[in-house]
Amino acid sequence: MAKQMTLEEAISRVETIAEKLEGEISIDESITLYAEAVKLIEYAGGKLETARQKVEKLSPKPKENQDDGE
Repeated sequence: MAKQMTLEEAISRVETIAEKLEGEISIDESITLYAEAVKLIEYAGGKLETARQKVEKLSPKPKENQDDGE
């Protein structure tokens, strides 16, 4: 990935690769596209994890109830 992609761009590219892999292409091209898709999926997973961590950090922590009535 030459430039920093957005999550949406990465997902779109993976979808495009999946469509190409379903068609008639050479084994070499299939391997190249598969490798690119794996990298994009790892990248997208990292972006999602970063977003999850940001949301958790910004979300208020639930108060633990010390006296639960038991």
